[in-house]
Amino acid sequence: MRFPDVATRNVASSAESGAVHRLTDAQARRGIITVTAATIFLYLSLYLYVPFLPLRAAELGASNTMIGLVIAGFAVGQVVLRLPIGIGADFIGRCKPFAVGSLVLATVGGLGLALAPNTEMLFAARLLTGASVAGWVAITVLFASYYRPDDTAKAMSRIMTVWAAGLVLGTFAGGVVADLFGSKATFWGSVGAGAIGTALILSAPEPNLERVQRYGFETVRRVASSGLLLRLAVIGIGVQFIAFATYFAFVPVYAESIGASLSTIGYITTFTLGAAMAGTLIAPMIIARVGYRVTVAGSLVVVGAATAAVTLAETVFPLFITQGIAGLGHGVLSAALMAIVALTAIPRLRATAMGFYQSMYGVGVLAGPLVAGLVADGPGLDGVFYVSALVAGGAAVLAVVTRMPETTAN
Repeated sequence: MRFPDVATRNVASSAESGAVHRLTDAQARRGIITVTAATIFLYLSLYLYVPFLPLRAAELGASNTMIGLVIAGFAVGQVVLRLPIGIGADFIGRCKPFAVGSLVLATVGGLGLALAPNTEMLFAARLLTGASVAGWVAITVLFASYYRPDDTAKAMSRIMTVWAAGLVLGTFAGGVVADLFGSKATFWGSVGAGAIGTALILSAPEPNLERVQRYGFETVRRVASSGLLLRLAVIGIGVQFIAFATYFAFVPVYAESIGASLSTIGYITTFTLGAAMAGTLIAPMIIARVGYRVTVAGSLVVVGAATAAVTLAETVFPLFITQGIAGLGHGVLSAALMAIVALTAIPRLRATAMGFYQSMYGVGVLAGPLVAGLVADGPGLDGVFYVSALVAGGAAVLAVVTRMPETTAN
């Protein structure tokens, strides 16, 4: 594996940027490899058991409402904790402690899910796993710190590819483990994956940014009031709304309604996530050719069209096609939006900006399935996909009128 864009770290070119302790090229390469592996194990830990969590809750006597609360508990920590984690990382000038905490919480949360004697404890453990994924803020900024500033888009594309690969591996491996050893084994597998990831992230080198002096409410207000960041956050909410309303929620329901088997439904989800991974890989090439604004707006149009087209699918094959296109567009969007946030933030406040962006798009994780459920119970299942397509269209319009960086990936 080549790392031609890894630089000896000294990204601060002005007093505003903050000083950075240097890493050698070898240390930067080791950091990239280590954080990549740790991220894979983090998402293995978080997604091995996801298809079987509702069954685990039902075994403990949970009602349908409680099952819904257990599933939704994953989003609570993301919305509440991502901004504080970003603030804390910038304040102390380090991301690694929060990245380590993310892996530790994933391990402890998995253990809690495996051992929970009742639904209340199961819900508490699920909250811990949500708190764990909130640490994604620190992991993405730590990963970006191994690259030159002008390679930010490439760095974000790569870490988002790793993220998508972790989702694909987690959902696929969970099915294999459950077939071989039973669904309860997926929770113990989560504990093992989390422990391995913790050991890996502990060994990662870190270039320490200068602590932000006089960090207080005014600093956070200044970051959060950035017009560009606010618009990106609204677009991000739309992207997550679509994802969690459709292929993480009601695409499986639609697939079942047209006669798809349980295994086929699983394959559709895996295929969608695989397409998203491909989207994160090609994002830098698209950005380099057409720029950020066209990439974001165009991808939203593609995702919206593919989402609306779900309602035309009367057999499984067209559903695979629509979800492959939607997944590809979602991958491009995720990488491009994260790159813009990282590229435009002041380096010493980058974690705060990333925390604000990720906590805001967590609103879409909560709102997507909630609104989709209300629509499905009202106008009907097709309405879920039309509403999601409208959200994509609105976000595309916002992207068109938003001034984005001219810098493109190399």
